[in-house]
Amino acid sequence: MEYMKEKKPCIDGIPLQYVCHLQDMKGKGMVYPAHYHEYIEILFGKEESFEIYLGNSYHRFGPGDMVLIPANEVHLINSLSQQGGAYYVIRFLPRLIYNGLSQSRLELLYLLPFLTDSQGQEKIIKKEVLQKTQIPRLIKEVFREDMEKAYGYELAVRNHIGSIFLWILRYWHKNGAALSSDSPIHTELALQLAPALSYVQEHYDLPLKARNVAKLCGMSSSYFSRSFNRILDMSFTDYVTRIRLAEAEKLLVSSTLSVTEIAMQCGFGSTSYFIRLFQKQKKRTPLQFRREFRTPKPT
Repeated sequence: MEYMKEKKPCIDGIPLQYVCHLQDMKGKGMVYPAHYHEYIEILFGKEESFEIYLGNSYHRFGPGDMVLIPANEVHLINSLSQQGGAYYVIRFLPRLIYNGLSQSRLELLYLLPFLTDSQGQEKIIKKEVLQKTQIPRLIKEVFREDMEKAYGYELAVRNHIGSIFLWILRYWHKNGAALSSDSPIHTELALQLAPALSYVQEHYDLPLKARNVAKLCGMSSSYFSRSFNRILDMSFTDYVTRIRLAEAEKLLVSSTLSVTEIAMQCGFGSTSYFIRLFQKQKKRTPLQFRREFRTPKPT
């Protein structure tokens, strides 16, 4: 069995900017096998309990809990109740938010936690945190607007999703997990680093050295490294590794490529180095990861 990248739903060949539906599960077991897609995804529990594999481990969520799934991150979901259950699903392409922001490269910094496996940010936000906020109402408003399709509903849906996105960013910031961009100095550094972030996303399969990428930002190698650590709270090498491991994870569940072929395609210098890094980050070897997500998790 192979799990491929999920295709974007289209109308007349044009990808939908957002998709929302109620996922209803009858009984206990796998709701959806391991997969990934280009959408940022939000789940909001409605009935009974589920577990999701996300960010290297399994997490439980239930009624009133919210789950945040970054774009292109491998995930699978299991129902834990014999009665099944249900949860709301909202997916949106990054450009739905990007187009609503001012046209500066700082946008990439705000979106970064939603585009990569950023482990500093909380991806499961519990009901106890959310119940006195606007989030439950905004989730319901997205679904109401999409169902009724009154004149201008697309604008309303985009605004509601934008409000959810903003609440999440501010929640992370309040809890000390947001990227550092809240001072003029940090904002300027973030703008300078944006070309490096984009370059790594597009060229992770190539040899990448901080001193070379620093030139894209108009910085010296030492200043670039210090600035990168200051803004992203990780080294440039750690960021490159994180992007490469995320791409490797996708290939493991969507292809029959060997571990060596995946290592080479993702820019790792050797198979042994790839396996060592993968096991350190994912708590399982690449082959164990592949086997786990080609077979339903025992219940």
